Amino acid sequence: MRNFWFPLILTGMGTCLSFSPCWGEEEGKAFSGEISVEPGIFQGSDCQTGVYQFSRFELESHQDLITSLSYGFEGQAEWQTSSILMNPPDHDFGVENILPFEVKDENGGFFSMELYQASLKFAQGPVEFTAGLFKPSWGSSRFYKPTDYFYPLQPLQWNMEIFQGSEGLDAKSFLFDDLSLEGAVRWLEDWNSEWVLKLVNKGIGITATPSFARLLNKNAMGLELSGTFPDFQLRAEGVDWFFNDGSAKAEWTIGISTVRKSIAYTLEILRDETGTILGGVSAGAPNATYLYTSMEKTFQGDWKISPALVKGFEGGPFLFWPKASWGFAPSWELELQGQVKLGTVPGPLSLVQNRLGISTAFSF
Repeated sequence: MRNFWFPLILTGMGTCLSFSPCWGEEEGKAFSGEISVEPGIFQGSDCQTGVYQFSRFELESHQDLITSLSYGFEGQAEWQTSSILMNPPDHDFGVENILPFEVKDENGGFFSMELYQASLKFAQGPVEFTAGLFKPSWGSSRFYKPTDYFYPLQPLQWNMEIFQGSEGLDAKSFLFDDLSLEGAVRWLEDWNSEWVLKLVNKGIGITATPSFARLLNKNAMGLELSGTFPDFQLRAEGVDWFFNDGSAKAEWTIGISTVRKSIAYTLEILRDETGTILGGVSAGAPNATYLYTSMEKTFQGDWKISPALVKGFEGGPFLFWPKASWGFAPSWELELQGQVKLGTVPGPLSLVQNRLGISTAFSF
């Protein structure tokens, strides 16, 4: 996601405990989910060390109702407490959906309930319609996806699987076997709306997707390209933003992935002219360029390591992100994950909070 010294002063350590509820069968079960509890230690922005507790309950269900009609449901509840001020976990959504329930305290503790998806999907022949609360799956980059217009994830999220949907409508029409047209609209407060139009052209190993977006305070033209070859994959993805004040800025990323001796390698370069992509950890640095590199290796006994490194081209500290996991029993996994800021010279990543977590998860 390299051999560096690991400053122990930094980070937080946690455990995650999950169990399966009693409903559902092994096959065709109605619900799945996870309950986790993670206590630990982290370093705040003023270099103080604090302890925290984080708990999460996740629940989801995806089922066919009748032929051509299915539903999707995903939601979660989170609870965090900490001894000193700690940032809210991971996500910084620009628009709240129908269930934005959250209670906070002065130290960053909070309780929240979030509904990610509650939608119906109709698919028949060359057309597909999705309506309700949902999030389309757009973009192909690993670190950051510029063409994921509605709710792009912050690249440095602790839990990268978190996402949130919007109330809206998505329609796809497969014009030919390798060509499809997709349009999506979402509704915001005061009955404002945003829309995206994409033309997806999939050839043999090559995909080209031009896109157009009209958002609340800006418009965009984007392009996504990917090519899969016998030994590697190339990706390029970018967006030109046109703001209401007449200014224009760009976001783009280029990357390559390959597998050598059972080790998967990824390298991507990200350009951020708006200074918003990395959220609160970037100090709002505009016109910044970042390097992201990662590797992943699976060993016998269900061991896996996947360290990553993020570095700003403009100088300052870099972020080392080690991860290791072990599937020690059926459906159980132990994972070590850390965020380690190395360097004291000011730069785009100066606001990263150091952290370490150890989690145990049960999937059902």
